[in-house]
Amino acid sequence: MGDTMERQKRLWKEKADDYKTFAGVLLALSVFLYIGTLLPTIAPEKKAYLLCLIVILLIGSFSFFHRAIQYIRLLRETDE
Repeated sequence: MGDTMERQKRLWKEKADDYKTFAGVLLALSVFLYIGTLLPTIAPEKKAYLLCLIVILLIGSFSFFHRAIQYIRLLRETDE
C-alpha cells in the first residue's frame, strides 16, 4: 500500500514538473513573439494574427501553471 502511494506521489510530482516546464516554454515563446510585434518590420495586417497567437499561447501557459499547482496541492494534501 505504501509503495503504491509513493509511486503515485512521484507520478504527481513528475506531472507537476512537466506542466511547469510546458508553461515556461509557452510563456517564453509568447514573450519572444510579442517582442517581434514591437519591431516595425512586421506588416500591420499580420500583427493581429500574431497577437491572437500570443493570447492563445498565454492562455495555454496559464492553464499549464494552474494544472501544476493542482498537482502540488494534491501532493501537500497527501503529505498531511
